[in-house]
Amino acid sequence: MQSLEAVISLMFFLSISSVLLSVQPHRHIDDSLYRLQLAEDAWRVLYLRGDFQDFDEGKRETLETDMADIGEKTSLCLFLDGTRFTNCRGGDDRHEIFISIRRTVIFRGKPEALSFSLGK
Repeated sequence: MQSLEAVISLMFFLSISSVLLSVQPHRHIDDSLYRLQLAEDAWRVLYLRGDFQDFDEGKRETLETDMADIGEKTSLCLFLDGTRFTNCRGGDDRHEIFISIRRTVIFRGKPEALSFSLGK
């Protein structure tokens, strides 16, 4: 069931991201709601893939592989807790982050609030 939800979420995520990336927004249009939805969809895809179950530094490879998959399809950089987990290495100063959301995950057995960001 989670695989089906992940596929549906990924399809929705890709359709929204293709629309956002193909249309140049005018300066007077506030697209913050679309960016927020895009970040929520990316988070949901990672969550449904099980990347946050028993989450710790040992899950880095799996998480970053899934982030790279999403980044490859959307041309976006995904960041979790700054550059701690990312599909785009090189530091925050090389990337433009356009949306950040706060999420709580169980990290090493304790709840921890982390920042999840999208950028270029």
